Amino acid sequence: MSQAEIKTVVTRVNVVRQRRIRVAMSIAALLIMGGTYYGGYQSGFDDRVPLVLDEAGLKARISKLETRLSVDAETVTRLRTELASKESKVGELERELVFYRDIMSSSEDVSSVKVRQPDMSWKFASRELEYRAVIQRLAPGTQSYKGELRVELIDAKGRVLDASHSTTPAYTIGFKYFQRISGIITVPESFIPAELRFAITLTKPRKRTHEQVFAWQEPRAESSTEVTLSGSVGKR
Repeated sequence: MSQAEIKTVVTRVNVVRQRRIRVAMSIAALLIMGGTYYGGYQSGFDDRVPLVLDEAGLKARISKLETRLSVDAETVTRLRTELASKESKVGELERELVFYRDIMSSSEDVSSVKVRQPDMSWKFASRELEYRAVIQRLAPGTQSYKGELRVELIDAKGRVLDASHSTTPAYTIGFKYFQRISGIITVPESFIPAELRFAITLTKPRKRTHEQVFAWQEPRAESSTEVTLSGSVGKR
């Protein structure tokens, strides 16, 4: 290559102008970024308005659900109470069924009767013995039973408490299947009970006497009101 062919290119650079261009581009970029951020923020703010409204709706829905839950809890409690009541009634019916089966399936003599385990309660303050018992037949059939039943409280020496201390010392018996009896005996402080005797004198269907004795067990503490009795049976 000859010297004639070599060219020298000289470019004049305006440094001040380039600096201005760069500053303008930077400002433009910042404006664009700021506009983008502001537009996104506004869009997000607009989207939050329904969320605030939905929050109020959710609170109302939660309140309704809590009310429904409370109602459901009350319903469950009521159903449990009703179920417990029905279970109690079923228990009573089952006991009644056992009671009648005991009567109908027995092969005892036609004049056989018995007093079921009595329910006894003792009142310390008034020294009153309250009893509730059931006298029942032991043989199947439809014949009626008649006679008399005496309830006597006996001490350890075999002495019988005077009948004047009992509200109903004697009962007239008249039943086909069973008869309930109840009464109160006021026990003097000088009298120490040992047993409670049920003396039955039948006149129908046959003349016969039965006797059942339930041993007295003194309650261990005054907070207890139940008297525990165990029984024995005698016939003549």
